[in-house]
Amino acid sequence: MVIQRIQTLFLLIAAVLMAVFAFFPAFDLSMIVLIILISVLAVIDIFLYNNLQRQMTVCFVDIVIGLALLVSICIQAVRLMMDDIPVYWNWTWVLPILSVIFLMLAHRAMSKDKKKLRDADRLR
Repeated sequence: MVIQRIQTLFLLIAAVLMAVFAFFPAFDLSMIVLIILISVLAVIDIFLYNNLQRQMTVCFVDIVIGLALLVSICIQAVRLMMDDIPVYWNWTWVLPILSVIFLMLAHRAMSKDKKKLRDADRLR
């Protein structure tokens, strides 16, 4: 596989979205660690194009961590609302959702590549 595949673009977009999301305040340390971990794993995943199975595994782990981040954000928002602290929703809350969507698109593109490789090996 080559680095110029569409999943590279999806992974780069996901990494940039999470990096931008990290610069907005109102997070505790565990969420900052998850945000940075998602961004770094997406960048590392770009350069794992030689081993497609490992790239898919890292992408799947990144998706799971992204979903864990979304759950922790929702839990933090509910806790704040239960303490009668107003939670202001703005456009930045969409960034982790978009990041997880792009990670899922990248994983889907990788599985399509894997299917193409399997079909090409069968024809040999």
